[in-house]
Amino acid sequence: MNKISIIRGLTTFILGIILLVVPGSAVLYEGVDFPGGASSFADEVVSYNPSAGVSGHDNASMALGIPDYANNTNYVSLGDEGTLVLKFTDNSLTTSGNENNDLMIFEIGEKFESTDVFISKDGINWIYTGNTSNYTTGIDIDAYIGPGGVVSGEQYNYVKLVDRLPHESDSPTAGADIDAVGSISSNPITQATVAVSPEAAAADNNADRFICFRLSSIRNSLIIGLLIAGAIGLYLFKRRKGH
Repeated sequence: MNKISIIRGLTTFILGIILLVVPGSAVLYEGVDFPGGASSFADEVVSYNPSAGVSGHDNASMALGIPDYANNTNYVSLGDEGTLVLKFTDNSLTTSGNENNDLMIFEIGEKFESTDVFISKDGINWIYTGNTSNYTTGIDIDAYIGPGGVVSGEQYNYVKLVDRLPHESDSPTAGADIDAVGSISSNPITQATVAVSPEAAAADNNADRFICFRLSSIRNSLIIGLLIAGAIGLYLFKRRKGH
């Protein structure tokens, strides 16, 4: 085996190990990173109360799953001051501990129409988290942490959208037109998620972040170690060939 073949083999080995230990990037939807991929999006329609003027665009299930608007299909119109409540069943919305967006609302249509956004852990008690300001709006729920508001580390499974005044469009697409609702800061649903207190949930969330940090550190150390080992291997090979 010649020198070039050995170098190529060693390079391929190192690159292969790096690909195995480095996780894939988040999935992009409409230019937004969703670490949980398709599972980040709402799964179930809890309630839908539109006003008049949504004929032909009143199938609330069109707001479930990933953003997939195309050819004036795959969305639901709320109607003027109408409401839509969606639920995450295989994941939950949670805080991120920073100022990044945690929740994304995808609205379409010829005219942008704003909605008030509420979140809830039980579908009964709601917390206001602002309103949409563009077709694709991100909301930082951490900004609403406080008495009577969002609890750090809590798991929120419900999102309610309420069409806001003024009325911008008419039948058959009155009110905001919703394509999808997705959770960027997301945790999988488990039995423990339902049972723990907010304090325990916050502690668990912090523990998860610490574990992710440690795994990332170990992964980076492994990559550096492999690169160093490769460099040493090449050095020893050259010395051997020199004798």
